Amino acid sequence: MSQAIVNTFAGRLKETFDLLAKFIETCPDDIWAEKFGGWPVWQEIYHAVRAVNLFVEVPGQTPPPLLVSPEVCGLKEVGAEAPPQARIREQCLAARELVGRYLENLEDEDLPKRNETPFRIINFDLTHGGTLLLLASHNLYHLGAGDSALRSHGRPGVF
Repeated sequence: MSQAIVNTFAGRLKETFDLLAKFIETCPDDIWAEKFGGWPVWQEIYHAVRAVNLFVEVPGQTPPPLLVSPEVCGLKEVGAEAPPQARIREQCLAARELVGRYLENLEDEDLPKRNETPFRIINFDLTHGGTLLLLASHNLYHLGAGDSALRSHGRPGVF
């Protein structure tokens, strides 16, 4: 049993969560609350953090409670008020840990196999390999929206 490919993904995925956590820590309040690209910056970031729970599960681990309604979390409604950044950061680190545990139990041979979690939760057919790509690209997409907000205000981004 090999984890050579899984471990390659693991490093990149951890990096995306580290960048999200850094963004959450460093984003000023005025930008955090600003609507940028259609959504408040905090909502873009929180959506990326919480989407992990739609695609990854570890037996015996329950996701933390949502800080906003499912509609706000799912980018179906604009959130009126941002949850505290510290709480979103905590959930970001919990998501990183969840993905880490998921990867610990994943072998290279599992990558082309169906991931039952997204199919069961949201009727979305995805392999484990597809899950890894989706998590990385989804995190980076929403982080890019936040990074653009920082840069549009003359601040350095996190990339």
